[in-house]
Amino acid sequence: MTKRLTIRDEGRGGLTAFSTFFFCICLIVTGCHRDVAPVDYVLPDTVRLQSGDLAFREGESRESRAVTTLDRESQYTHVGMIVWHGGRWCVLHAVPSERVTEQEEDSVKLEPIGVFFRSDRAVSGGVYRYPVTPDDTLGLLHRGLGLYYGRHPLFDNLFDAQDTTAFYCTELVCFLYQQVMGIDLSEGRRHNLPLYPNLIFCSGVFKNQHLEEVFTFEK
Repeated sequence: MTKRLTIRDEGRGGLTAFSTFFFCICLIVTGCHRDVAPVDYVLPDTVRLQSGDLAFREGESRESRAVTTLDRESQYTHVGMIVWHGGRWCVLHAVPSERVTEQEEDSVKLEPIGVFFRSDRAVSGGVYRYPVTPDDTLGLLHRGLGLYYGRHPLFDNLFDAQDTTAFYCTELVCFLYQQVMGIDLSEGRRHNLPLYPNLIFCSGVFKNQHLEEVFTFEK
């Protein structure tokens, strides 16, 4: 009869075998975790975008979790505006804590849509469209790129919607639409927090009754 190996039967030898097995499992798990590199999102071929579309995402960062805690009326925690630039679709957005170097300041960024929806930045996402004319689309494109290249604004750490020298994410898209089309994307929805009055949450923009879904995804 085959004798079953147990720590009790084998004493120190059995413990060593078990410890080695456990250590190997830990190495496999942690090794796999370290080897997983962020993957850019690949836009489905069937999706047709246009400049001025709004790109929403739900993230896993500390900032995203903080937004989720405060804003329970939208699954999304971040938003940017899509523009056609350099022969590809990009997202213009204001975001903190995504600096390439330690010397870089938090600012408005212009990134390919695959990077915006990258696996380490988005657990879900979607693109939504406000009904615009061709002239509006061109206006949003030119105003957005002009703002980025002309001023390269910093991220608005004070969350002051009255200060248009710096922007946070919803403030930026609302500012661009206001400048080009004279509309308030948030339709007047504001949240008041201590020290930060009149904040525009993602839900404030997402609840706009005119937004139409272009596509959505989840991990």
